Amino acid sequence: MKKRRLFAFSTALLMVLSMASCNSGSSVNSKENDSEGQKTIEVWSRGNETDSHGPSLVKAFKDYEKENNVKVKYQFIPHDDAPTKWNAAFASSTAPDVMDIGIVHMMERINLKHIVPLNDYVENWEGKDDIYPSMLDLGTYKDNIYAIAHFPDPQIFAYRKDKFEEAGLDPNSPPEDWDQMLEYAEKLTVKDDNGKVTFAGFTMPTQAARFVANIMIRQNGSLFVDEENNTPNMVTKEAIETFEYMNELHKYTTVFDNNKTDTHPLINDSGAMGYIPNGVLSNYLKNNPDMKDKFGFASNVPGKESAAWCGVWFYTMTSQADDKDLAWDMISYLTSTDVLTNRVEESGLPATFKSVSDNFIEKNPEINKAIMDAVEIGAGNPKVSWATVYEQELDAALESMFYGEKSPEEALETAQENLLKETK
Repeated sequence: MKKRRLFAFSTALLMVLSMASCNSGSSVNSKENDSEGQKTIEVWSRGNETDSHGPSLVKAFKDYEKENNVKVKYQFIPHDDAPTKWNAAFASSTAPDVMDIGIVHMMERINLKHIVPLNDYVENWEGKDDIYPSMLDLGTYKDNIYAIAHFPDPQIFAYRKDKFEEAGLDPNSPPEDWDQMLEYAEKLTVKDDNGKVTFAGFTMPTQAARFVANIMIRQNGSLFVDEENNTPNMVTKEAIETFEYMNELHKYTTVFDNNKTDTHPLINDSGAMGYIPNGVLSNYLKNNPDMKDKFGFASNVPGKESAAWCGVWFYTMTSQADDKDLAWDMISYLTSTDVLTNRVEESGLPATFKSVSDNFIEKNPEINKAIMDAVEIGAGNPKVSWATVYEQELDAALESMFYGEKSPEEALETAQENLLKETK
């Protein structure tokens, strides 16, 4: 396997110091060189040091210090606190050099000019040919690469093989397309004497269904927005078709909130098939090994096209980075084959690079192959400056349709009107 490592700093420095770590409350100005001229870099990551990605990341920081004679100061910031922490740091000119952000944060950070384009660095980056093109695209906006994806978090299609067999369906073959998925959903659904669904043929969330909608609109060959002009585009033939299809599938589901992943029917023995965050399902199967052989997996069930929704963690260079070459060297190091391979081995988390995918797949071939197939075709939210409002309006439109308050077209028209007001 070819090893990717990029070192921009070959000049020997005076001495190697032990790493000083910072907690989320630290206010040390760690971006200045120390008294003996040793370079210092500050990196912020979301989550906690004890999270699954934490130990391997701390090891990478320590190794980087030893290999480059650079002091690394880092902070782990709880996810819910991150935007507030970022905003305060930029306002007080104490932002880090490198910052880990999520896909939902990217457009806002670009608009605030908190992160900078990386095109000049990526042009000569060895990892450029190793990262999945879909993942490089997720960090790109209007031809500028602002973020390097390192941890993909796709939703995959999963189904219960045993339930397929009970319904007379091939347990080794997921639905081939939308028409077959609707047919299977009807066959797999169980209702009580009053017609209430007690076992979902398809797990369509009533709340937070935007994830499924973002998958299916792409599978139907379109988007709910015009990314080029940064405008909503909710009322199109493809959008109406997508909502109508989702509404049909909703007839075969139980009610659940997609934000509350522990209530997902697939991991509560109350659903036969649907989309689910890969980590939620992987953890469930890890804790319930007797269920492993009862599940089948696929990246998606295509409509006109294949598409999967993929959340992503990015490394970004901030606009307040004092030494941008050093900041890039840290990003390229953290996304090197060595570092990401160690993360796969230590935590079992997937990565966004082809050179690491085989190691990840080998750990659990059936489900991990579906995860990496989803990464390869993965896309996130539309790249618009009002992404948060878009999510809110899309969820509201879907709920109003599922509860019978509005027709698919009416729900989309309302969302369009609201988004136009919000984005003027």
